Amino acid sequence: MIDLEKRGKEATGLKDTKKTLYKYKKNGNTNNDRWISRSKFNDFKSCPKCFYLEVIKGFKPPGMPQFTMNSKTDELLKKEFDFCREKEISHKFLIEKKLEYIIPYKNNEIAKNIYGEVIKKSKTDEPYKVMEAWRTNYHGIQARFKKEDIVLYGSVDDIWLDTKTNKFIVVDYKSQANAKPVSQDTYFKGDYKTGYQTQLEFYAYLLKAQNLKEVSDDAYLYVVNAKGLEEEFDNKLLFETTLIHTKIKTDDLENEVQNMIDTMNSTKIPNSNKSCNNCAYARQRSKTDVL
Repeated sequence: MIDLEKRGKEATGLKDTKKTLYKYKKNGNTNNDRWISRSKFNDFKSCPKCFYLEVIKGFKPPGMPQFTMNSKTDELLKKEFDFCREKEISHKFLIEKKLEYIIPYKNNEIAKNIYGEVIKKSKTDEPYKVMEAWRTNYHGIQARFKKEDIVLYGSVDDIWLDTKTNKFIVVDYKSQANAKPVSQDTYFKGDYKTGYQTQLEFYAYLLKAQNLKEVSDDAYLYVVNAKGLEEEFDNKLLFETTLIHTKIKTDDLENEVQNMIDTMNSTKIPNSNKSCNNCAYARQRSKTDVL
């Protein structure tokens, strides 16, 4: 895929802003906190060099297409689970799986950010409720890392509540299209899917910092798969749902976040991941470029 700047603008390879990256601003007052999202933490784990060049040096990585179909299925699933959330009942699929004691978590309290300020919707100025903010990009679940100037955040797809143990359960929706059925035994064998485990554990870490409830070491991926085996399209896709269970732990996550911070504070560019295609492309490209 070749990524072009919009409207024929000259591509510089650098971010548009010269402002310090990942600084939080509110009402004209600048805090020295650097905000790091779950996806940026995943970038660090994927390739420290690419992460450093973007976050510290301001390099602009090639863009990726928006997965609008995935976003739409996420939106519809949230509506489906929100119906159960308001009634504080289990979802029909969970009942079928004999997990009727698990319900979508409901919290209608006013959401506040890491500084104690009410989080408001930009269009209406209406305050977010806690679960709304937790699932909204650029807000999400927020937590300060130790006493560092780092605020970690991430927007979850859903949080369920185990009514037997009164513990939070981290859930992420996944959409895909594959003729093969989704299997608990083989699901995590794909290389890129190991990042899903990191994603769930990062959210669990943020949840634990909220001190609202204990967080279960059981987590789920709610996978909807369009097999595409129908005889005709007929203006619809048929999805098959599978609940993938995994055990999560956050014991090592603090060390990994600390490694990320140490990398950010270093003046030395870290080594790239030997499996990083972006770095491999840059190396090959450098052999042909003439200054």
